[in-house]
Amino acid sequence: MSIWDRARAWLDALSQPRTQAMTRASAWAVRSVLWRQRLRMRVATAQASWARVEPALRLPFFALPGMLAPTRDSTELSLREFTPHVPARARIIANPTSGGSQSEAALSELAATARWLTEHDLPTELRLTRRPGHATDLAREAASAGLDMVVAAGGDGTVNDVIQALAGYRTALGVLPMGTVNVWAREMGIGLGATDARATLLHGVRRRVDLGRAGQRYFLMMAGIGFDAEVARRVERGRLKRFGLKLLEYFATAAFLGLTRPSDSIRITMGSHRRREQALMVIIGNTRLYGGAMTFTRRAVADDGALDVVVIGSGGILHRVNVIMRALLRLPAAGPRVRYERTQFLRLESKRPTPVQVDGEVIGYLPMTFSVAPQALTVIVPRATTAGLFRRAPESGAIRR
Repeated sequence: MSIWDRARAWLDALSQPRTQAMTRASAWAVRSVLWRQRLRMRVATAQASWARVEPALRLPFFALPGMLAPTRDSTELSLREFTPHVPARARIIANPTSGGSQSEAALSELAATARWLTEHDLPTELRLTRRPGHATDLAREAASAGLDMVVAAGGDGTVNDVIQALAGYRTALGVLPMGTVNVWAREMGIGLGATDARATLLHGVRRRVDLGRAGQRYFLMMAGIGFDAEVARRVERGRLKRFGLKLLEYFATAAFLGLTRPSDSIRITMGSHRRREQALMVIIGNTRLYGGAMTFTRRAVADDGALDVVVIGSGGILHRVNVIMRALLRLPAAGPRVRYERTQFLRLESKRPTPVQVDGEVIGYLPMTFSVAPQALTVIVPRATTAGLFRRAPESGAIRR
């Protein structure tokens, strides 16, 4: 048989229905394998991205300082406070309307923590706040009395209230995280559970850290000017929080302002240098973590005597989404039209009222001066913390000796 006859026979065989069916089945099998591989790769990529983004969905700390709890009368609250039989050396200050500390079980757990610390040679009393600013008053009273430690039990708003009184004192700040996001606890590696958190209070190390100052108010983590402060301001005044829908109001407000809010014309003064910029937002960081999931001031050090300043310039929706995604994924650069600087002092002014928030609490509007208070606060943190957050060695001596 000639080569042409063989080729013709082969073509005839291919034209047979059974052969065509087998060919089609084989082709679909190959395609299904390729599709399955592609699907697995996309699922793996989506899972990795979700692992980074998911913490942000728990809501940035400034948006949800804690749902309003039913009002308890002072008699019921006083029954849940705890006083040791020996002079106290530590005081727990709890905000009963902050995040997870609203329930009866949470209040009982706080009293149990005070008893546990007392039994482990750190006599501890428990005091509950009853009005705005009460945490500051209770902390100032403890610092003036020379107590070793004041423990803020609540969210980052409670921590911020407490540091206003502890700045400049040797009384150390401890934290029992009971808020929604607990940014300070997450960044320092303090366990979110009661057992781990109170072990840090007993066995942690003392460190001196800087505090930022916005006008007359201290901040431990960061200050935000512009977009994020406007979101916090509107959410705090919104109506949905009355129905327990503050989370929904935050996302709706952030999405709306992200599309519609124009940038601010801000005059920035650092030393003898002065310039004006169109900025969507300015972030002044003493630490790195923002909103529990993002990092803007990614090179900040808590005890270096300086503040890290990030100016996010104006731009369209793609620019804004790009900046947020880079912060969520913690990429080394925040993208174009973003300026990163370090300073000890700056002043910000704007042509229109631009709100300012510190550690999640709106405190006023520009113009405002921002500065650093070096080594102003003693904190109790785990022995192992995120690399690079501190430059100085811990102070010697355990808190309970």
